[in-house]
Amino acid sequence: MSDWYNQYEKNIFSSLKDEKNRDIRFFRIEEMLRIAERTDKYAPSCEKCQSFKNRLNEEQKSLKKAVQYPGKERKELDKLQIEMSAHMRKVHGFYPPYYFSYLYSAIGILIFMAITFIMYLIFPSLSLLNIMAVAFAAGVIIGQITGHKKDNKIKKEKKIL
Repeated sequence: MSDWYNQYEKNIFSSLKDEKNRDIRFFRIEEMLRIAERTDKYAPSCEKCQSFKNRLNEEQKSLKKAVQYPGKERKELDKLQIEMSAHMRKVHGFYPPYYFSYLYSAIGILIFMAITFIMYLIFPSLSLLNIMAVAFAAGVIIGQITGHKKDNKIKKEKKIL
């Protein structure tokens, strides 16, 4: 951690010391701090991270207002958090918790439902509702198992947002 991040974190906590914990959780301030720490780590080698670092410096001036009142500042804070999360995911390989469990479950449901529908077209005597329920359950279970394995790998590598 560099001096920039330590100072940034100190400034954030001092500006939000009077705010309620639920507001800090709701606006994902802790997640933003984790991303800021990683942004600081990658800034020397990543131009976009350096840009985010500059934007974080600008945003911290209006952070208290963004947390307290809806408006332009809050919208800018949300936009910055979304952009930073997307960049960390796409470029540096950081993912939200359970990302792959949810993703693979959704994909599993779609694949098993499609296979089941094709089976129904081939064998119309099957009960569509029953086989769709089985397909849904199979898609969720297989998606959760495979996604959980990938999530654990990401967790071991400490690549969780």
